[in-house]
Amino acid sequence: MKRLSQQLLFAGLILIASGCVIEESVGPEGAQGPPGNANVFSLNFDFLLSDAAYNGAVASVQYDVPDLTANVVDEGAILMFFRDQGTWTAMPYTFGVESQDLPAVDYTISVGFGYEVGFLEVFYEASTDVVDLSLLPDREMKLVVIDGFFYGKSGFDMTDWDAVSTRFNLED
Repeated sequence: MKRLSQQLLFAGLILIASGCVIEESVGPEGAQGPPGNANVFSLNFDFLLSDAAYNGAVASVQYDVPDLTANVVDEGAILMFFRDQGTWTAMPYTFGVESQDLPAVDYTISVGFGYEVGFLEVFYEASTDVVDLSLLPDREMKLVVIDGFFYGKSGFDMTDWDAVSTRFNLED
């Protein structure tokens, strides 16, 4: 009897094991996930006033950037940052210059940029043309090019270099 119960137990285990065939469950196809960072890159360069063209209250440097394609301009994003006192600051940015005699702002300086297909222009612009722009500091700059795709313009603070570099896995 003991042998019969062992055989039944063994047969039962075999039946159970053979019935446990794992089938792959296939459900409906989900939405495509966001693309990786293959469509995003950054370029470091120096904005040098020795290369600038001066026009009244504006000092600008023009750059040929073939990576600024029509798709980038129309559907992507261009981000610019400059390094100041060890941190990256988003552009455009305006700062006030105070009078030495009074605690008041005499004029402002904006650091900004413009772009189109294949072209980038970076500039200083003063609120008055009596400012000698050649006395302003050269700046280390960072250009971030985000090719045109849906996820490129959503979901994070694009004015924060740390957030941009983390989101797109860019190097400092």
